[in-house]
Amino acid sequence: MKVKKRIHIAPVGFEIDRIVIPAIEYNADKVYLLVHNNKAEDKAGAYITRITDELKKNKIETEKVFANWRDVESITKEARKLFLELAGNDIYVNIASGSKNHAIALDRAIMTLEDQSNIREFYAESEAYEGFKPGKQQLSKGVREVKEIPKRKMVLPNKRLLGALTIIRDYNVNEGGCARSCKKDHEHIKKRIKKKQLAESCIEQGILPAAGNKLTSLDKNIIQKLADKWDFIKIEKIGQSFYVGLTPQGEAHVHEMTS
Repeated sequence: MKVKKRIHIAPVGFEIDRIVIPAIEYNADKVYLLVHNNKAEDKAGAYITRITDELKKNKIETEKVFANWRDVESITKEARKLFLELAGNDIYVNIASGSKNHAIALDRAIMTLEDQSNIREFYAESEAYEGFKPGKQQLSKGVREVKEIPKRKMVLPNKRLLGALTIIRDYNVNEGGCARSCKKDHEHIKKRIKKKQLAESCIEQGILPAAGNKLTSLDKNIIQKLADKWDFIKIEKIGQSFYVGLTPQGEAHVHEMTS
């Protein structure tokens, strides 16, 4: 039988106490440290070492998880993946120790989960702010209080709709060709798929039933929901054909929700 562990997930910025103290107080077995994926740009290296050393003294294991701290979508994707991998453990998510991007992304990742029962999101309020010297001194000192953050769920497209979004994202326009000659490598239909081809792919993958009018079924069950309710796709008529493409919101969603 798998033993349930107390897991902390904390982004690393210029804080030490706000990661270490809650981990000790909550008897963490392991702390996953979210660090920048470009070591040459990461100014938090000294803090990672000090955090790891302090936790090691308290017999708390650590592991690094890499994501681009400038990119909310990148952090959200990695955090969600981690939450799913660690399901079955008690997970404590620290949103106080990193940047605003980290806090936003971690909160978003939690909201995408169907089951949040094993997750506690918290904010470690600092005891005092002192003169900050990057690499030498942490941004704040001590922890006055650890405040639990109420959880919320995000209403998301179901697996069938996510499957359709993935088909659109992964479609290679060169497979289907183009209704007119192009001078720029199909630039006018890049990242788009013909409605007919989308319908056929959805049927092949079991997203839509094979019976009935495939375009009518596509419009009713996929297009209307993704376009009108979610604003995740856009429809364009090019020549005699209708093409479906992802909006920026659709691109972000499928990136965050798929591996």
